Amino acid sequence: MFVDACAIVAIMVNERDRAAYEASLVEAIDPFTSPMAAWEAIIVLAHPSRFGMTFGQTHRIVLEWLSNHKIAVRDADRPEQVLAYAVAVADAHGLGKRALSNFDCFHYAHAKAAGAPLLTLDRLLRETDVQTVPLDA
Repeated sequence: MFVDACAIVAIMVNERDRAAYEASLVEAIDPFTSPMAAWEAIIVLAHPSRFGMTFGQTHRIVLEWLSNHKIAVRDADRPEQVLAYAVAVADAHGLGKRALSNFDCFHYAHAKAAGAPLLTLDRLLRETDVQTVPLDA
């Protein structure tokens, strides 16, 4: 299962959706995320309204959290395929303010290229053709 940045953030700061993410993560086989998803989580969590720490400090905290939850950070086996999927989902679902973000497109693409479900509650990502979890959201 590919762990989206929004799931990482939600669990780490105890957001409303935390329980749904944690329940899916407990049942995940070989959960993983990408350097880009980890970077997005670091950007969000370093903000003064969250941890209010430097990117370096937040980086260490996120990597430790991922390790403690046995979530691997790994690059795609086929980066050209990930890029093609990111472009295709941007073409199909849009990119920008009321559409998918750059990060969303790459999270989708990593999950699709790996043939893995995507851990997200993001409504727009759930409207794509990639399997998403939790299923009951």
